[in-house]
Amino acid sequence: MPRRSATLFVLLALAISGPAAAATPFACRIGPRADDSFLLAERFEMAVRPEARRTEYRLLVQNPHPYPAAVLTGIELYGLVQSPAEPVLVPPGGQASVLIGWFPHDMSAGRRAPPMIEEVRAGMTIPFCEVLAPDHGQVAMPMAGRRAPRLG
Repeated sequence: MPRRSATLFVLLALAISGPAAAATPFACRIGPRADDSFLLAERFEMAVRPEARRTEYRLLVQNPHPYPAAVLTGIELYGLVQSPAEPVLVPPGGQASVLIGWFPHDMSAGRRAPPMIEEVRAGMTIPFCEVLAPDHGQVAMPMAGRRAPRLG
């Protein structure tokens, strides 16, 4: 339960902090023993993609560890389509843009406007985050910009 409380506290801090907040830590397991660690939320992004006929919401994640990390976001917000249930790999010491979800433009045809980034930030969760540290001499393979294989 303490880990869940810490995660909720960090997500609440993200919701209150606004777009100017830089590098806000959020809880993330590290290694096969699932030790407590963190990754950094750099910023939330909202982008209109006319070619895809949708507005996308993303979280830019920074990984301060020397191993890759897998991050999966979740959201339950009316009208928003949740991103695929596959973790995104964040390279060691690098950044990755993690898709939270999108709002289809056909929903806005006189019925509803896309949610503001503040609504998405407040409704977003991080149900899975793990730094893929090796165990017993295994070598970690960074896979920058590619999705992680399905875990579990």
